[in-house]
This record gives sequence, structure tokens and C-alpha cells, in this order.
Amino acid sequence: MSSACVFTHRERGMVCTVHGDDFTTVAGKLSLDWFEDELKKHYELTVGPRLGPGDQDAKEATILNRVIRWTAAGMEYEADPRQAEKLIHECGMEGSNSVSTPGLKETAAQVAEDALLEPRLNTAYRSSAARANYLAADRVDIQYASKEACRWMSAPTISGWTGLKRLTRYLCGLPRLVYLFPWQTVDGIDVYVDTDWAGCARTRKSTSGGCVMLGGHMIKSWSSTQPGVTLSSGEAELCGVIRGSGMGLGFQSLMADLGHVLPLRVWTDSSAAIGICTRQGLGKMRHIDTHLLWVQQAVRSGRVDLRKVLGEENPADIFTKHLSSRERVQKLVALLGCRYTSGRAESAPQRRVLGGEQKVRIAEANVVTEGDAEPSGSAYNPVMPHMLYPDRSEMDRRHPRLEAADDIEGNAEALRDLEDDFFIEGQRIIEEIRTELVTSGRRRRPVE
Repeated sequence: MSSACVFTHRERGMVCTVHGDDFTTVAGKLSLDWFEDELKKHYELTVGPRLGPGDQDAKEATILNRVIRWTAAGMEYEADPRQAEKLIHECGMEGSNSVSTPGLKETAAQVAEDALLEPRLNTAYRSSAARANYLAADRVDIQYASKEACRWMSAPTISGWTGLKRLTRYLCGLPRLVYLFPWQTVDGIDVYVDTDWAGCARTRKSTSGGCVMLGGHMIKSWSSTQPGVTLSSGEAELCGVIRGSGMGLGFQSLMADLGHVLPLRVWTDSSAAIGICTRQGLGKMRHIDTHLLWVQQAVRSGRVDLRKVLGEENPADIFTKHLSSRERVQKLVALLGCRYTSGRAESAPQRRVLGGEQKVRIAEANVVTEGDAEPSGSAYNPVMPHMLYPDRSEMDRRHPRLEAADDIEGNAEALRDLEDDFFIEGQRIIEEIRTELVTSGRRRRPVE
């Protein structure tokens, strides 16, 4: 099994996930009744509502305080609303006007003028940044902004505090994001990756982001700062492709455990990364660890189907940088199968407020309602290519699969190496060592 927290019962058609002492199970009514009776023989249970299409089935419930809804069109999922409410309260932004985006890119002047927070505010900053990071797991639109806030938890700065307050002001106007999971059939796992090269004005480190899609369902996303400083955009994008390929192969194994064997496609908008992944070896790169080149073999063997996507159609853009407008944010959010809405879920837990009744003051003009799910002002609405072409032959024609050369004769760079004196000398030394191993066996070589 690829996951120690996912279990299946093939005969009864059951899939069960375990999170601590919380069990979530998908199956038919008879199988659920059997499973519940078996657990009661060994444990004391608190049984939550069952979601389903029947008249006796619940239509909304909470799982780990997340809200799950059953609708005729499919399932819906949203974050625990108390996290956004607490974050707004902690940062003193209740009743504040909203902003169009969750963050702004720092200028060189802001970086130069930045200073450490007063020590008495460090704990408050760390607490709020950690809460934003927890909420971001269920909010694709704030993942990058919350990641940036958490980068300075060890030594909080005024600039970090300003960015965190802007994030909470954004949540004042858009407190609720719902993930939509319509009923569908899928024929593969699609991973979209993107990288912002040297985007950090302080460290010049790059940010990699990506998402795993099952058809129109977004099931995993990430935004992370790369550990090292890359020397070119191609190297930075390569790291993003490697991260996305590893994530996709992990989900491919998980789906195989559940009985679904699906191919993996990885989409990137970087021609340089594609070129590196479809050749052999490092070439002239000198800043990439050789152990990362497993992705070249994965592409060559077909385990990873690497394809090119236009930048405007790449949803991973939202995980790598502060976007310039709310319209762009809303387009990418819709591309990931999410929508903004207003109000509060009926089954959502209430936030306890000491000293009186909870009063959340949000400016009416900044609240997004049901009719505002689709952004206006532009006729261009991008669609991810794996969703745009139900006919896979048409997708293959417009976005052809990138094939790696089978051998050295098809690799122009390798052919150039054959004319290099250093390469020829290295090959001669390799052959000498190989011959010596065959004749004398493995032994320690004397130091010259």
C-alpha cells in the first residue's frame, strides 16, 4: 500500500481513510452497517451523519471541522470557517475594507527599509501565521501568501506583519471558498507545475507550485520555496517538474491501491525544463544534483507523460507569485474547480467568543455573492487542456507527447560530447576501471 492511512475492502466495495481516531468510509448502506457493527464490538463509537442521495441520508456534515455537502451535481467541500474568523479577529481586521489580492510583491526599497518586529509581538505573529498556513490547506487562493508569511516566523519583520494583515483584509471580502467535485469519469492523473525564478527579493530563491487534478477535481496543491538558489530559470523550472512528477507518481500509486490504474501527465509551461527532461545527463548545467535526473528516465520510459501548456492556461501560476488583479485570481480559482460564495454553512462549527455574542463586521460592498463566481470584464476564459479535449486524439494533436531520444544517436548534445577531449579521456578511464574490476575484483585503490 502506498498510504498507511487508506484501506480498502474489495469484496464489500469499501474505502476507508483514518486520521487519528477519525474514520471516513465510502460504501453502500449494507456495507456501512456491517462496518459500524464490527467497530462497535471493539470500540466506543460516535457515529457521524451519512451523506447520500436517499431521503434518510444527510446532505451536509463536518469531517475534521471541514464542511462536506452532497448535491445532485456532486460533492462540495469547504474549510472550517472559524479559522478565517479567528485570523481576522487576531489581526484586528474586523470591519476592514477588503483588498483585491491576498498579497503584493515587495519592492527593493521595502526590503532595504524592513526591520524586526518588537519582541513582544513575535508570539502573536507566529500564532497568526501558523493559523493562516493551516487555513491555506483548504484555500488555494492564499497558499502563496501564507507561505510567504511563514518564512519569517523565526525572526518576524514589519514587512511580514504587513503582508499578513493584507492577507486577512483579503479574507474580509472573500471569507468563503467552496471546492466543487461534480460527478465525472476520468482517464488519467494530470499534474500542473510552475516556478517563479528568483522571485524572493531578499534571498533570490525560487518558488515552486503545482496541483494534482483528477479530471476537474483538484485533490492536492502546494506552494514551496526551493531550498537552493538556482542559476537559471530552466534549473528552477526543472525542480518544479521534479516535485510535480514525484507528487503525481505518489497519487498514481494511491489510485492503484484503490483499484484504478491511471496514466500520469505532467504539464509545464517551461520549454527549458522540457528540454532538460527529454535529454540524457546534465549537459552544461553545473548546479543540479545528479540524483534529480531520475525524471529523465521516467520521461524516457513513459512513466511520466510530459506535456507543454500555455502560461495563461496553467493553474499552477496562483501558487508561485502574488497575482496582479482580483480578476486573475478569480479566473485561476475557477480553473481549479472552486467558487466564492457568501454566508455561512449551516453545519459549520461556531466560533466561541468570550464576553459576548460573536459579531463579524464585514463591509457589505466587499462580500462576494453567488452571482459573482464568474469574473467579468474579459472574454477570455482559459481552460486546462486535459479538460478542453474530451477526444484524446485531438489533445495529442494540439499538445503532443514529448518523446525522449532512445539512444545516444538521437541526442545531439551527447554526440557533441563524443568530440570533446575531456569526455573521451573520461570514457577511457572508465573502461580501464571496468576492465580492472572484471580481472581483479573490487579492491581499494592506492592514493597517488
